[in-house]
Formats: sequence, C-alpha cells, structure tokens
Amino acid sequence: MTTNDVRPVLVAGAINTDLVARVAKAPAAGETVTGSAFAIFGGGKGANQAIATARSGAPTAMLGALGDDDFGRARRADLDAEGIDTGSVARHETEPSGVALIVVEEGTGQNRISYVPGATLTIRPAQARHAVKRIQPAVVLTTLEPVPETIAALIESTHAIGGMVVLNASPEPHGARPFLPDLDILVVNETEAEELLGTEVTPENGREAALSLAKLGPRTVVVTLGPAGAVVAHEAETQSFPAPQVTAVDTTGAGDSFTGAFAAELARGGDPFSAARRGVVAGSLATTKSGAYPSIPHHADIEAMLASLSDEQA
Repeated sequence: MTTNDVRPVLVAGAINTDLVARVAKAPAAGETVTGSAFAIFGGGKGANQAIATARSGAPTAMLGALGDDDFGRARRADLDAEGIDTGSVARHETEPSGVALIVVEEGTGQNRISYVPGATLTIRPAQARHAVKRIQPAVVLTTLEPVPETIAALIESTHAIGGMVVLNASPEPHGARPFLPDLDILVVNETEAEELLGTEVTPENGREAALSLAKLGPRTVVVTLGPAGAVVAHEAETQSFPAPQVTAVDTTGAGDSFTGAFAAELARGGDPFSAARRGVVAGSLATTKSGAYPSIPHHADIEAMLASLSDEQA
C-alpha cells in the first residue's frame, strides 16, 4: 500500500521545546549536579507523535497551539519540514509556547521531565471540531495535554464521521477516566496503567492489566512495557510483542515513537496487533539516539528492522 492509500491521522497535543541536560546522575531534592552537555530540541508529546506518525508514512495533521515567540516559530517550522499539516495549529498572542525541562542520566538513558504547557491549554473545543471537519481523519490520536472539554469534542466529532480515537493517557493518566467508556483504543505505559488500575503493573502481569483496563470501556488496550515490549488486549484476545534488543542512549520520545507508528499502521488499515508490532520496533529504535525529534525513526527504518527480525526467526 502506498502513502496515497493511507487515510489521514489527526494528532492533538502539546508542541514544546525541550531543554535537555545530560548528567551522570539525576539530582536529588535540594542537590545540584554538574552536567556534561546541553541541547535544545523540538518536543511535546503531541508534536513527537505527529512526527512519528508522519515518518511512519501516514498523512498527518496537527491540532495544537504555539506562542508568538521564537520557540513557537521554530517548532512550526519543524512540523512544516516533516510535511505535517499545521493549518490547525493556532498562534497565541499572550501565552508562551510550551517548554519541557529534561534531565537525562548518561549511564541509564533514563529521563526526568518537567513541562510548562503554555499555549497548549488554550486549544478550545470549537478548534477541535473544526480540525476534524477539515481533515476528515481515519484516526485521531490525542494525548491528555489539551484541556478535557477539547478532548471530549475530539472524541465526539471523530465518532460522528466514523473515525477511530486513540488516547495516549499521558502525561497525567487520571485525566483519562472520564473518557474510557468512549475510547476505541487506550495506550498506556506501566506507570500510567498502574495509576488507572490502582495495582502494580509489570511485564509479568501485563496481559492481565490490559484486560482489566479493557473492562473499563475501551475496545482495545495497549500497555507498553519498556524493554519488555508491549501487550495488546483487543476484543478479549491478547498478544505480547517483545522489543528487539538495542543499546539505549536516551529514552526520551520512545513512547511517542511507538504511538505514532501504531496510529500510522491503523490508518494504513492494519489491526491493533500489526500496529503494536511496528510500534514496538519504532519505540526501540528511538532509544538509540538522543533527543525527541532526532530519534524518531522513519518508515524505512522500521520496516528494515522488522525484516531483520523475521530473518532471525526464520
């Protein structure tokens, strides 16, 4: 199937600028540590997922908001360069563009993130409805970064045109609770699943966690498990997808790479299982490079690794 055969994906969420410091060990409360490097990258879960979706071969549009500032102009240029439709990205005159402060531990690749949403919180329900009407997406992929009433409008308007809604319950998963009965697909990591279920989630009980979350309303649940891959519960059937072994440099953006590749495969007509298989590979590849945008793999990279894994299993 060619890119022209793939229906559009509308991605909603934050468009941030990531200020990234690399340190040997993340500081504890009240502690100061000296870092070894600093860099500025484009980021924001919504923007990361939009780029991941576009690089995975799906026509992609972004619903978001930026400030009238240098960060905002740079981030819009990033999205435009990826071929993403930014016609539904508003420019706010008084609110700043979103910013994330990220500390990456050099030894483990693990990160700690604090972010200020800024203009993202100004996206209104009317903008969401207009974007869905304009784009006519097969899939709407949203984080919990927009305000709840905007997410509700996205779900309602997408279902009205027969589209599918994928909610990535991040960054604050408790905000997903009101939407669970209306979701087509819920995507969570271990920590997010734990918060929604109130019990510990591990690779060993990932299947049970996915099935328990499905009982809360979503037709399909995906639980990502870091280096252990992901598990999918879809209409009472579960499948696990182990992650390929890679050398992790920076885990920033790995989950977003998974979700974007997942959404692109759905727009291509794939089922949640084939989508998760590609998502796991995309997420793994993303950990091998630093920064959110630079680490997001392209469709050809994902397909090449899938082919190599198939050869190993043959």
